[in-house]
Amino acid sequence: MGTVDASVTPTLPRLKTAVQMWQIPILAWIVSRIIGCIGLVVTPLPDGKWFNVFGLTYMDGGWYRIIMTIGYPNGPLPAFSTAWPFSPLYPFAADLLTRVGVPVGPSLIFVSWICALFASIGMYELVKRRESETVAKYAVWALALLPGAVGQVLSYSDSMFVAALIWLLVVVDRIERRVSTNEKTNREWWIVGVLLFVVSASRPNGVLILPALLVAVWLIQRSIKNAVIVAAPSLAFITIWMIYCHNKTGDALAFIHAKNTWLETTIVDFLSHPFERPAIFLHVATFVVVAAVALPAIKKIPRWWHIISLVLLAPSLLLGVEGMARYVSLTVPLLVMVAISVSKWSKIYRSCFFIIAGSSFLFLAGNVVRSAWVP
Repeated sequence: MGTVDASVTPTLPRLKTAVQMWQIPILAWIVSRIIGCIGLVVTPLPDGKWFNVFGLTYMDGGWYRIIMTIGYPNGPLPAFSTAWPFSPLYPFAADLLTRVGVPVGPSLIFVSWICALFASIGMYELVKRRESETVAKYAVWALALLPGAVGQVLSYSDSMFVAALIWLLVVVDRIERRVSTNEKTNREWWIVGVLLFVVSASRPNGVLILPALLVAVWLIQRSIKNAVIVAAPSLAFITIWMIYCHNKTGDALAFIHAKNTWLETTIVDFLSHPFERPAIFLHVATFVVVAAVALPAIKKIPRWWHIISLVLLAPSLLLGVEGMARYVSLTVPLLVMVAISVSKWSKIYRSCFFIIAGSSFLFLAGNVVRSAWVP
């Protein structure tokens, strides 16, 4: 008994210290869950019901449920939607919980939420080291309250993707500091490679981050060896994933071609009929407002971060703006620029910005289940 007490006793002060150190990101995470649950679960449905038990697994959550229960379909791609556009890592991680008896829905929600907590803490650590604790606080609240945060409350892969991306940036920042003091960095580059693998395997567009990381390696160390270390896990995953797709469907790019069945609205379509679909107007408005707020801080972040923003936002603008609010919330450099900008505002303007952001978040979440808006 004495041995157990000795090992447990020091753990409690460490846990208390961690909670105190990260109280802002933890609080922001809690507030984001509350807003999301009010919109997705509590908001009354058109039939008058006040509690939607499946609100957190709505929309794409159904596809992840299918992947976990019956897997990806066999045979050539049909003319209707299938699970192929959804990357495998998130449902695989959730499936590990079902092996010990956790139901599918709660497993998906738990993985999404715990990754969102890691993302919030990572954002705080990233921006605090680069800018200041004040700017870090605003970056965390931007991640938690912008309308696209609904994707990190739903049983989506968004939280896993953004958590891995944020911590990837944290590690690269640490490498840059080590290089400046002539310390060894090989182990850290392997960590970057693993985190990039998570980014690539959690969302189909994750592998697009790879060019930005190769630029980072060149700017920081100019090491071919470290470039290979960073790229190898993601390229291995993409290769295996394409082989798997080919064996199941005969199409190595099934995860891309399967999206042809989706109804997409390009930015040109939106400009032609901007008010035809209110959901799309909200998505585009979110992008425009956030981009305008971020613009004054565009020179405050590393150059290679702009590549990340470009590869995450440009495909959505060109191919389909519905869901743009979520892509904005996944574009970490954009959120950091927003935080830098609002840190220079007066308290009243900052408060208004985050109140409007949180209200828009609640509005979007409510309409996801009430009107089937794409989040």
